[in-house]
Amino acid sequence: DLPPLVVDANWPLLIGAGLLVGISTRYGAGCTSGHGVCGLARLAPRSMAATAMFLVTAIATVYVVRHVIGGGV
Repeated sequence: DLPPLVVDANWPLLIGAGLLVGISTRYGAGCTSGHGVCGLARLAPRSMAATAMFLVTAIATVYVVRHVIGGGV
């Protein structure tokens, strides 16, 4: 048996996050795994830049959540 899935966020936040992911995927001409796996394997400059931005954004998000806001684990 799998444990129950608990999402600790409200509906407007989830809808906003989904819209941002969709818009970003469209604007970035692909998803993170597409750029990170296929694009980097082809040595595509656009995918290299996109993957670098994904990593920088993830690092900044973790920093803000853990050290600025004070949340997280």
